[in-house]
Amino acid sequence: MIWTIVFALFAWQCRVQAKISRCGLAGEEKTYDMLLNLPKAYTVLNNIELEVNGKKGELDLLVISEFGLFIVEVKNHSGTIIGRKGQNTWRQEKISGTKYMKNPIHQLEREMRLLREMLDPFQIRIPIFGCVYFSNAKKVETDSSNVIMDPDRLMDRICAFKNPILKKSDIRKIIRILR
Repeated sequence: MIWTIVFALFAWQCRVQAKISRCGLAGEEKTYDMLLNLPKAYTVLNNIELEVNGKKGELDLLVISEFGLFIVEVKNHSGTIIGRKGQNTWRQEKISGTKYMKNPIHQLEREMRLLREMLDPFQIRIPIFGCVYFSNAKKVETDSSNVIMDPDRLMDRICAFKNPILKKSDIRKIIRILR
């Protein structure tokens, strides 16, 4: 009897986690499709696994162009998102209640560091830019300019860089390293 209850709880938890993963993936796919509309000079890579000195991470989306590298950390949370740069936990307020999440800016900063460390041995030392993009939020309240919920603003942010810092050969090299 106890094993039946344990199994039922485990199965329920797996279904909940699978639903969360599917929702997150849907936001990433929708954002990826949108970023494919960037000008031809921009390359968009998705779901890039990083590993440096035993530290692991995954980039949802990476935009590569002669203007540099731009990471997009996609969050598909709905409702109102509330959080500040320095907080460890942010709130998601929905009609069904309040949930909490880890500060996504910290995740983005970690991914930027990992990518920098991964490219460093190849003598690729350039600025890496990024933002957290809430693809499904009704409202986002934060003190960070690196958190975006408007698709047009995301596209504008990526295209805002105008000074070329990478040659085509550097871009090809980065793509080879990351694939």
